[in-house]
Amino acid sequence: MSAASVRAHPFTVLAAMVLAQVAVAMAVMTVPVLAPQIAVHLDVETSRIGLYSAIVFAGAIALTSIAGPVVARYGSVRTTQIALLLCGGGMALTVTGWLPAVVIGGFAAGMGYGVATPAASHLLARRTPARHRGLAFSVKQTGVPAGGLLLGLTIPVIAARFDWDWAVASLIVVFVLAIIVIQPLRVVHDTDRRSGHRIGAGETAIAIRLVLSDPGLRPLAFASFVYAWMQLSLFSFYVVVLVERAGLDPVTAGATFSVMHAGGMFGRPVLGWVSDRILPARPLLAFTGFGIFALSIALVALDASWPQSLVWLLSLLAGLVAAGWNGVYISEIARIMPAELVGRATGGVSAFTFLGVATGPMVFSAIIAASGSYSAAFLVMGGVALVPAILLLRVPDRKDVT
Repeated sequence: MSAASVRAHPFTVLAAMVLAQVAVAMAVMTVPVLAPQIAVHLDVETSRIGLYSAIVFAGAIALTSIAGPVVARYGSVRTTQIALLLCGGGMALTVTGWLPAVVIGGFAAGMGYGVATPAASHLLARRTPARHRGLAFSVKQTGVPAGGLLLGLTIPVIAARFDWDWAVASLIVVFVLAIIVIQPLRVVHDTDRRSGHRIGAGETAIAIRLVLSDPGLRPLAFASFVYAWMQLSLFSFYVVVLVERAGLDPVTAGATFSVMHAGGMFGRPVLGWVSDRILPARPLLAFTGFGIFALSIALVALDASWPQSLVWLLSLLAGLVAAGWNGVYISEIARIMPAELVGRATGGVSAFTFLGVATGPMVFSAIIAASGSYSAAFLVMGGVALVPAILLLRVPDRKDVT
């Protein structure tokens, strides 16, 4: 098999996109993971570091909605390299330890994170057989929890042995290597780029208008926005709930939190396979909404009387339900949209997803503040998830455009 054939093989493409997804996921999670050390250096309250996530996803929203024209002009592989470069630049600014630079660095890392998914979607849509598309997109999305897992195992250790800035700087090496590793793919896979394609100031509006005007994209955007609310709220508050309501000590709660992420890593390829072989993406995403509602009921019932084995089972299922859907909805975008619009459509829908990511924990906190109860917050989030679930079942399916 020639070198060109290896580079063109779908598995090679998928592996490269997973590598990129792992890297950009590590970029946006590094500062929150190192928050205690960085907060001391910046002389700010640790809680203020929490605003970093909002800054990151503001950057993601800013660039993901114009990703389609960027991909059209530079190609999927080059756009992925741009995403990695933005993340690396963001980490370089963070290393300075100057608060304004850290803020700008977070925005830059978010921009890289935001453009990586549309670029990968455009490439995978072209190179993945339709019968394997759901699995391929879902495997690619495992890069997010895999990045979090790898980050948790390495960066705190480096920070403890040397210092937080050395830990952040070590990631810059990761981005440089990733850019170099995927460079050989560009000759084979960026052949559809159009160097004269304009990237206008109105691209964000065009992408959003595409989503809102297309009857196939609208419910996907709404579902991803609402499901992201629950996903990020669960990720943000689960350890606190385990300690305060389930009576776990912090160490056990942290281990149980890892079980939930393992459920997400397991759930993404499983749900992708299911969407390819058993249940199409739309009804599967609808059942995800019903699953989120059932999960919210279980979380309301959680208390200190539950045995640890049952808490672990709940955590595993929570990860599968709340974090397993991401690849399925992205593959559905690629299925129903013409190849030349996959990047723009993915960017437009992803803008709604990231908006849910950015606002979900804030809404969850507001409900807790108003009601004084985690139960009310979980019930509201779970109840809202029923709306897109029902909508997805009512919207007629659209034939595969490929």
